[in-house]
Amino acid sequence: MKQKILAGVAAMAATASMLSAPVSAEVPLTINAGVGQFVFDGDRRLKDTETPVVGLEYAFTDNWAAEVMYAEDSTRYNDGTETDVAAWQVGMMYYTGSYIGGGNRVRPYLAFGMGEIDIDAGAFDTVETTANAGGGLRWMLTPRFGARVDARMLHSLDESDNDFLLTAGLNYYFGKVSEDAAPAVAVAAAPVDSDGDGVNDDRDQCPGTAAGTRVDATGCPLPVTQVASIKLKVNFDFDATKVKEVYFNDVNELAVFLKRFSDLQVNVEGHTDNVGPENYNQQLSQRRAQAVVDLLVNQHGINASRLQAVGYGESRPVASNDTSSGRAENRRVMATLEVEYKD
Repeated sequence: MKQKILAGVAAMAATASMLSAPVSAEVPLTINAGVGQFVFDGDRRLKDTETPVVGLEYAFTDNWAAEVMYAEDSTRYNDGTETDVAAWQVGMMYYTGSYIGGGNRVRPYLAFGMGEIDIDAGAFDTVETTANAGGGLRWMLTPRFGARVDARMLHSLDESDNDFLLTAGLNYYFGKVSEDAAPAVAVAAAPVDSDGDGVNDDRDQCPGTAAGTRVDATGCPLPVTQVASIKLKVNFDFDATKVKEVYFNDVNELAVFLKRFSDLQVNVEGHTDNVGPENYNQQLSQRRAQAVVDLLVNQHGINASRLQAVGYGESRPVASNDTSSGRAENRRVMATLEVEYKD
């Protein structure tokens, strides 16, 4: 029986050679040859065996092909009786992806079809119709030459047995390819950044950005971070806690600032000169700070929870307490705020 399959391989090779001869047009034909393993259904009581396998494919498109496959070898029943097993299958193959001549490419495929399995033990001979299904991988080593692995289940429609044929082998494609031509090298177009913002036009969602503008990954302007600040200084007469009218506009400006940035908290700091007991000056500075807080709350509607009056007494002078002008500078309430915001 092995002589039969060797003759079959030679016949397939001769046919493929004639089809690819210079006198005729190249046809999308692939010859497959390799080794396989029959794995028989346990009910058959046959020992699994290796087998040579040959096949031909005809490609209708880059994805669809028709195939005929043949495998034949001898094995034994569990009782030692020698038998020959042959299987031929015809069907369709569907390749996923696409292969255009040139380069290495691994292509998975699915396969299905019909055929027969012939088990011949001399006195006992059965030929059963089979339906096959399976799949595999083809690795295109060159545009013409490749390797493949394949697994098929052969389901007997007559006996309901499920046999398997596992194969690995090489293949050669006789169709038209451009293997002699150097593969085309795609030349990428030079990136263009028309507005010079560092983002190429193909990704720029905000074309025409002014030069120097900071942009995000899509070429659109980033929010500009700005800083707003305000400083309040209110001076007091000697031993006084009343806010003089001359400072009302300054307090109003602080209130406007706090309303604009409504999440800000502020410490209102009270101070004194060094005239009088230190403990008294501490309490006096606290009352001065609270007087400004009350003005912001009662006259300008600022939430009291955002304001903290803190008295520092005479501990933080900004001028010399040795002069009347210096002491006047030290009798003060201070509030300084700075905030970053995006415009």
